[in-house]
Amino acid sequence: MHSRLLFFLLSLLMFEPGYTSEKTDAGPLVVMTDINRVITAGTAARMRIGLSREGRPVEAWYFPGTSRERALVIGGVHGSELSSTEVADALIRQLREQEKPYYSVIVIPCLFPDNAARAGMQPQQLGSVKNIGRYTHAAATDPNRQMPTPGHAFDAATGLDHIGRSIEWENQLLLDLISRFRPSRIASLHAIRNTGYGGIYADPRTDHLGLALGYASDSSLAVDMARHAQLAGANVKGNKLEARPTALYYKDPAPVLPGQWQARNMTGSALRGGRGSGVSLGTWGTTAIAWESDSTRNRDAMRVLTIEFPGARRPDDYTNASDMALCNQQVLAFAGALYHIFLGPYYTEKPPFELVS
Repeated sequence: MHSRLLFFLLSLLMFEPGYTSEKTDAGPLVVMTDINRVITAGTAARMRIGLSREGRPVEAWYFPGTSRERALVIGGVHGSELSSTEVADALIRQLREQEKPYYSVIVIPCLFPDNAARAGMQPQQLGSVKNIGRYTHAAATDPNRQMPTPGHAFDAATGLDHIGRSIEWENQLLLDLISRFRPSRIASLHAIRNTGYGGIYADPRTDHLGLALGYASDSSLAVDMARHAQLAGANVKGNKLEARPTALYYKDPAPVLPGQWQARNMTGSALRGGRGSGVSLGTWGTTAIAWESDSTRNRDAMRVLTIEFPGARRPDDYTNASDMALCNQQVLAFAGALYHIFLGPYYTEKPPFELVS
């Protein structure tokens, strides 16, 4: 416990407001404890939200939008899914080079850089059943199954998930960022081995009791993004656009009518010791929080979309030129759907007239 507290304090010392650690062609890399200072500045900023377990920087980019609405995009939740980090990097390039989006957004290219580094050392194994870099160690819980109890805020004092397990440090950094930045929508970037299920999916939002709030706009946003990505050359077969378009991931319970109790997928992957079970970011994020005595810790249900890139490899991981070109095309297609649709003025959580200069 003492070593964990010391690591946390050392991280905060590195992230004092105004601290600059290095210069890049994109300007100074800043690390801040007060995200509002970044937002108030009103300019794009490259940040560090903390250090990984092994001391690598967990970096993020902030891009101001034309409205007061906020979004969050996360890559590299599973270190083995390096194509997700490629999509995040491509989105960052688009945000740097093109017009401001409607949503102000923070993009985390790689949440678990230690795991991604291990996967990158054996690129020939990317997408294989070995899952190198998917988990932090052999006995680790799935990184996407470590969220707090739905309807409750993250308790940094205990650092425990819904089942009572310790939440990994990188996920604690993410939960802290969410509590401070308070996005109204989140896109979590992943990759899937079975390319027949590539696509863009939405979790149904509920109130703090788990009662459905309505799925129509969540589904429409995901399907519109899938259509945009498909037109640009992406494989989104899981959305079944040619038959009956859907935003429901094939393993998830069907959405119910507003006011009914919404079942959730709490089992995840079949790993020994229940390591694949628990609350996902999709379940926790789309459940409103209203139980907290400190009202500032309560929030509305967020939209959470999951992008499943077809395959874990990056373009440079392929040796065949046509495979490399196809992968690059799909990276740009998914990034374009995020930029144009997810970060655009579509199915907004607040009235679209709330513009800022």
